[in-house]
Amino acid sequence: MILKEKKLTNPSDPRLLAGEEAEKQLAHYLKRAFKKRDDCFVINDLRITHDGEAAQIDHLIVSPYGLVIIESKSCHSTIIVDEFNRWARMLNGKPEGMQSPVLQAEEQGKIVKGLLRTNAERLLGKMLMGSVQKGFGYCPLLVYVSVSDSGIIDQKNDVQELYKADEVARAITGRLDDLKKKSDLLSPKFWLSSADGWRMKLEEAKAVAEFLVGQHQPKLQVISEKKNKKKLLPEVVPRQIENTFVPKVGAKCPKCGVAKLIGRSIKRSDGTETDFLACQGYPDSCETIFPLVAVVRQAMQSYEVQAVSVIKPIGEGMPCPKCGTGKQVRRKGKSGKPDFFGCSNYGKTKCGFTGPII
Repeated sequence: MILKEKKLTNPSDPRLLAGEEAEKQLAHYLKRAFKKRDDCFVINDLRITHDGEAAQIDHLIVSPYGLVIIESKSCHSTIIVDEFNRWARMLNGKPEGMQSPVLQAEEQGKIVKGLLRTNAERLLGKMLMGSVQKGFGYCPLLVYVSVSDSGIIDQKNDVQELYKADEVARAITGRLDDLKKKSDLLSPKFWLSSADGWRMKLEEAKAVAEFLVGQHQPKLQVISEKKNKKKLLPEVVPRQIENTFVPKVGAKCPKCGVAKLIGRSIKRSDGTETDFLACQGYPDSCETIFPLVAVVRQAMQSYEVQAVSVIKPIGEGMPCPKCGTGKQVRRKGKSGKPDFFGCSNYGKTKCGFTGPII
């Protein structure tokens, strides 16, 4: 049963967007595997706090036989785990060290179990005919790390918790079924270990899952003072930009007519950088942006003339600046590259215009 769906925010930061896509992919696989099971409660994108600490959990499964935490990692290249259990990922052909997601998930599990232990009295009943009080300290905690389907796993040390996204659900199902057998009162395994034999009633598992969803505390978005200043710009009615307008630093924005154009820059996750001009009110009160214009000087007769190439703004639905007949449409980047704008005439006239989505 899916108790909490993954809520998509479509962040503008490429890395955050890639992370969200990885969580979305795994949420899809978990839904396919557990949506019809009434003994497993799937919670996506959960953030809880306990004892002054916060845990941001990508995916959590509550079952009568234990808890499962899955950490999603967006990686379309290679994940490396060396013989000393140190983690890295390949970026631009070079390994970049990263925090162990297994340890990260285990720390999240400690916070979850701490919160449940504090509230155990009202969440759990008795077991073994009322003679023994159950405790979340004995609750099995399974940890898994999910890597994007297109990623490659290169491990010198066997990490049993590490799987490709399309393999995780099957691994979890098998392990939960094993815990279910061990928790059977008729099974000798139940009497051998209090940890292996731990279990709770189905209604208790559901109550625990609903309790955790009720404890969800979304991270507040902090708005910088600089961004707040932008919002103080007066609201204006947008107007059509004249074709003869030449964008330059310090010029009055041709769309809002209030603020000036300033130089800006955006850095991408692949190390590339793009400079552009934008209204001071961008992106809060005005959406005007321009690519930098090229200024070419050439001598003509006895005096110098400045030739300026007028470039139309880049944006979805706007005319193609190359062929002039097509419209700019959003296209999906391949091999982990960011999305971009292309011409709608590409399939007809093979217009090769491309522009960055800023």
